[in-house]
Amino acid sequence: MPRAIFKTLLLTLVLALAPAAAQTAKDPQGYVFSVTVSSPQQLDVVLNRAEDLRELFNPEEHGKIAIVLHGEDLQLFQKDNYSSNQSMVERARLLDQDKIIDIKACQTMMRVLEIEQTDLPSFIEQVPFAPAEIERLQKEQGFTRL
Repeated sequence: MPRAIFKTLLLTLVLALAPAAAQTAKDPQGYVFSVTVSSPQQLDVVLNRAEDLRELFNPEEHGKIAIVLHGEDLQLFQKDNYSSNQSMVERARLLDQDKIIDIKACQTMMRVLEIEQTDLPSFIEQVPFAPAEIERLQKEQGFTRL
């Protein structure tokens, strides 16, 4: 008798989870990184890791990687600093274009740092408040925070 109950519970669990599993296969979850670095070298490490994923990572299978910038690192992407950070900005643009990462910038921190919305490259999505965006990605899109 306990074996029959176990089988019934297992079958119920499988049937209950089947729609969620089908949804996950269709819309894979992603990962969100909260990034605050203070130097081009530190951001370079983040981009290097993202580039390493290019060979191993298929966003259609594993979901997207969102990088939410909300510190002084935003200044590295400013148009005024483009000439000194050109290779880094272009690497980030290519990773975004290849859909390996999705870079987001916190507008609240941009105001603190006096960065105008037009000062950042167009491939960087601007969000009102980094913590709220991270929470939204976790709750609404099932992202895992790393």
